[in-house]
Amino acid sequence: MFPQRSQFSKMAMRSLVACTLLTTCISAARMTRSDSIATELRGFLHADSSKSSGILFARLDGIDSAPEVWTAGAIDKDSDLRLGCPTAKPLLAYLTLKEGIPLEATIDHWFAEGNGFTNSHAITIRNLLSNMSGIRDYVPLVPMNPDSAITPENSIDRAYRNQALLFAPGAGFEYSNTNFNMIGLILESRTGKTVSQLFQETFRSYAPSLRLDDGKGNYPSGYVKPWPYHWTSPGFAGGFIGSATDAMRVFYFVSSEAEFKEMTTWLTPSGSDPNSPSNNLIGLGIFGKRSFADREQVVVYEGNMGPCQMIIAKVLGTVFYIASSHVVAPADLSNLFQRLIGMSL
Repeated sequence: MFPQRSQFSKMAMRSLVACTLLTTCISAARMTRSDSIATELRGFLHADSSKSSGILFARLDGIDSAPEVWTAGAIDKDSDLRLGCPTAKPLLAYLTLKEGIPLEATIDHWFAEGNGFTNSHAITIRNLLSNMSGIRDYVPLVPMNPDSAITPENSIDRAYRNQALLFAPGAGFEYSNTNFNMIGLILESRTGKTVSQLFQETFRSYAPSLRLDDGKGNYPSGYVKPWPYHWTSPGFAGGFIGSATDAMRVFYFVSSEAEFKEMTTWLTPSGSDPNSPSNNLIGLGIFGKRSFADREQVVVYEGNMGPCQMIIAKVLGTVFYIASSHVVAPADLSNLFQRLIGMSL
């Protein structure tokens, strides 16, 4: 026997009510999460004494999905952010692998010892990408001044040419922006294209706003003016700008490519010792944590440009991003980021 028409109506009504309740619950859960994140961001700024402070948090679930972006204070989701190391260095490492430059090739082909480049016959591409070359960081050697223009070539001359290495190549770890200015020049020599051209050709469809800083970006109103560094000074190592959305998209793209497995073959600061107690993991142009946001072995890159800081992470297949437009204690920003990731998942 089939149910009567009135029974059909009652069943349909119950289904409609159940569906409406479920939809309402899901919408309420999303609203609660979004409101909680917004409240957390506002509370973080409230604790800051600077009236020009700003904070942005965002997540991206897939290369073609719509991002979620939350902001508070003097920063906007469409601002051109100084993306710094967490964007530039993974992209340079990816391009190095994509172009087929052998990781064990020594750099003397490009930086000859006869021209003053110390022990270049012993420094490999892998050493540069993992910050284990022994070449010092140029950043402390450049005056923090908006008039101190410096090119990648000049940064290499300051930090490496006719300078002793900090340690034998591969025998230690020293975060060195010089390494990645060198990688950029090697890529240009190898391909006959500029780093800007390589970035545009490779990443334009995912990140159209990504470009080398020209000092004329649509920066957050909270950015310090004048900028403590001349806009050229970060070079290839961290001198790209773009939106938070594009930073996440291009990171998501790279992390989905086959080369990313090579990039995330982790080392530790003590070398390749897998038993090192350090929470920090070292890859090729990228970093990770053994634990972060209550998760195990997360890809996470923390960047610090003084008056603005940024962190990008990939957790459970989702890319998260946080950026400040004011001076923040790195530990405070990291703790906030981890709380927001937990609230967002």
